[in-house]
Amino acid sequence: MKKTKERIASILNFEPNETELRTQLGHKNMDWEWFVKASSQLGVMTTAYCRLEQKGLLDLVPEDLNTYLSGITKINRNRNQSILNQVKELSTLFNAHGIGHVFTKGCALLASGYFKDFGERLIGDIDLLVEPTNLFKAEQLLLNLEYVSAKPTLFGKYKRHRHLPRLVHPDRLGAVEIHSKLLRKNIPKILNPEEILNNRIIINHVYVPNAEANLDILILNDMVNDFGYLLKSTNFKSCYDSLVLEQQMDTPKDNDKISKYHRVFYTLRDSYFERSSKDSKNRNSSVVKTFYKHINKNGIVRRIYTGLVKVNIGLITCLEGVKLFVKNKRFRADVWNHKSEVIKLFRGEK
Repeated sequence: MKKTKERIASILNFEPNETELRTQLGHKNMDWEWFVKASSQLGVMTTAYCRLEQKGLLDLVPEDLNTYLSGITKINRNRNQSILNQVKELSTLFNAHGIGHVFTKGCALLASGYFKDFGERLIGDIDLLVEPTNLFKAEQLLLNLEYVSAKPTLFGKYKRHRHLPRLVHPDRLGAVEIHSKLLRKNIPKILNPEEILNNRIIINHVYVPNAEANLDILILNDMVNDFGYLLKSTNFKSCYDSLVLEQQMDTPKDNDKISKYHRVFYTLRDSYFERSSKDSKNRNSSVVKTFYKHINKNGIVRRIYTGLVKVNIGLITCLEGVKLFVKNKRFRADVWNHKSEVIKLFRGEK
């Protein structure tokens, strides 16, 4: 799998490697079925296709596959344009009602015009951070416009979450997540929501974080919210977004100002992607680099490590549930009234 990731990473990379890629992709034994499967599994199929186009390598892609990928990318391009229109609608709505807000992650990159092609990035939810005092006011505004709140899980009804339940609209593509905080645990010295709101900028009539702040958000979302730091893993969409954002920054983040989460992220990313020529500083932790190298040499060791971490995460979640069960009378009543759902949850059933 590592070799597969390295080959896809070489297509996504912004470092000049067109000559090398042309030799690899133009080889008579090139397996284009592999390309589709691998890039799809990593969530970057349209991204890889657009990067091939931007590098002038589409002439190497078989005609039928080119037609197929071009059509998929066009669909995604139109979808992203619809989502951007929705983002602008939300921005106008919140501005009209005096609600301080800022769009983050993929939607922020889209609204900022950082992608060379609207079709290259798969956008999921519309994430935005709002002032805590206006959290429920923002939600009510959307409910008034026929957005519907997704039903939270039994545990989620009582757990304090970083965002309200997702809001969906029958005539809009993007599900909206209104955040009061950005991380599942408070790390104010690294990412402060109030500072993100105070230092926001406006691009194309949409409030977004500056490139450096959005880079922090996506790295910490990957490492903290998605447990990448514990699992010693990252996803390719986060890696690609970080490369896109670094294109907008004159200098990389100072090594003295990045966290342990950043160092692990960069170590993981740099194991697949070439270091940007802008980045002359060594941001990697040698301990993490050595550790990651060893657990990936042996697939069994990797699986054992990942399994142990996932068990640990599960135990932490269960402990939170037990504490809630002891302290909250309504939660105990809900658990009793939904016994069958709880049993399915413990069995791992959906």
